[in-house]
Amino acid sequence: MTTIFCNNRSNFLNRGGQADPTEGSDCNDTLLGRDAGNLAVRLVATGSITFALSVSLVALTWAQTATADSPRLKGAYGFTGTIACLSTAAPGPGFNPNFTPTDGSFGQSFTSEGIRTFNGDGTGTVTGSSMGITIPANVHSAGSDDFSFSFTYTVNDDGSWTSDVIGVETGTIKTGPRAGQTFTISNSPTSTGLISQNGSTLTLATLDPTVEIVTFSNGDVHKRICHRSRVLIKLQDGD
Repeated sequence: MTTIFCNNRSNFLNRGGQADPTEGSDCNDTLLGRDAGNLAVRLVATGSITFALSVSLVALTWAQTATADSPRLKGAYGFTGTIACLSTAAPGPGFNPNFTPTDGSFGQSFTSEGIRTFNGDGTGTVTGSSMGITIPANVHSAGSDDFSFSFTYTVNDDGSWTSDVIGVETGTIKTGPRAGQTFTISNSPTSTGLISQNGSTLTLATLDPTVEIVTFSNGDVHKRICHRSRVLIKLQDGD
């Protein structure tokens, strides 16, 4: 229809009886203007699609980079921390469902340091030493020990991590009334913590009350509920 319209306008006669060449020129300009408009629309549409694809690619690249940059724990970390426990030597479960002791109880407080090694595959090992005091007890006392255990760990997308002891923690008492005895600790609670941006510093704590069982080599068995916290610092390679 556009072509027919232009032919009619180009055959339009002016007052001199001749075709007005300017009419044809105006028609060509009109057609050019419409073609240019269509071209502009196509260019805008193409540009919008290209922009959308670019944004999508940038978002995808950012997500991949963020995933790649997420801290993955591996290597040795030195740690220090404290533990405080409500303990009992009462037979049976030792604690009621509301976490109150079933019989007499005593308090214990420890400070500890050691090395936690992450294998990079969700497993690791801990070796450390602690010094503790017991108040009150049949005999107010203090002592120290060496301990070790293996663990599993999970790094979460939000920058937190969790850890569980594999099996039991084992140790040897070096000083105090129980010097020379060995011990195991079972039913250890899950620990949770946070990871610094570059993964060089970690925190770790127990947040849910759990009844742990401490068994000594002389046959004594204690139950306890402890809260503990740790700060871990990445050691240099080779340390």
